[in-house]
Amino acid sequence: MFKKIDHNRRSFLRSAGMLSVSLPFLGFVGKQSQITGDAADPIIEIHTGNKVTVLVNVFTVLPENEQKLVDLLEEGTSSIFSKQPGFISESIHRTGDAKRLVLYGQWENQQYIDAFRKLPEVGQYFKKIVALATVETVVCNDVAFVHHK
Repeated sequence: MFKKIDHNRRSFLRSAGMLSVSLPFLGFVGKQSQITGDAADPIIEIHTGNKVTVLVNVFTVLPENEQKLVDLLEEGTSSIFSKQPGFISESIHRTGDAKRLVLYGQWENQQYIDAFRKLPEVGQYFKKIVALATVETVVCNDVAFVHHK
């Protein structure tokens, strides 16, 4: 099975001086912020190296379908993805041109992403997504640089 990674190491990394940044978000599903302790103002941490695997989906959508897609992404994240082993967080970002949405997800490693993609309910869910938008997916396993003010 999959190796479970202890999330408490984030506290250790933060105390050891590792860099982290917060991202502006439209929607967020994940663990409560360990920095502020405030679930209403969650912070997504990004650290250099390969501590998490990042799944980025860029959805191209017609303006009239944008909110439907946001609702569908939020519902899928809450009901399917956030319940999967290895899930850390997801946020949905709007682009300035109102033609794209970006879903930024963090997972413990690539194996967990591969596993959730095999679930039957995920296939049905993605049929609803592609009815509203086209999607490009990028998986990133290493952060080469982080700058935080």
